[in-house]
Amino acid sequence: MIEARLTTDPIDSDALLREIARDQDGARLLFVGVVRNHHQGREVLRIDYEAYEPMALKELQKITREIAARHGLERVLVVHRFGRHEIGDASIAVVIGSPHRAPGFTAVQEIMDRVKSDVPIWKKEFFADGTVEWVLADKLVKAFTEKPEEKA
Repeated sequence: MIEARLTTDPIDSDALLREIARDQDGARLLFVGVVRNHHQGREVLRIDYEAYEPMALKELQKITREIAARHGLERVLVVHRFGRHEIGDASIAVVIGSPHRAPGFTAVQEIMDRVKSDVPIWKKEFFADGTVEWVLADKLVKAFTEKPEEKA
């Protein structure tokens, strides 16, 4: 199973681990990204994630397949949640079942780096001082801020 999903439901890490588990596993890896209460020295109250679902799911699936293939992994599941998130809520889970730990650890890091830079999921941070700021994927920021002559 090489799969990526988007959801508005809370992420159930235990259920995801059970879903990928096989007796031949020497490693079952779980990474859970959670909403923290601060960002760049400022107190965060909550985060809203928004996505253009068809494009986000397509890119998330592409990343999951590419990285699983690169590391010879047969069971990789990536679940990204969007909508309103409170402090401590899980926003993403990467779950890997593998005979050995090393490929899984490397894959988790690569998946998270690519998700943050490539997937069109945006977060809107609500700060304690009353301000609200959007955070876009790195590639989207570059696409919107490049001058036309830089793209040529």
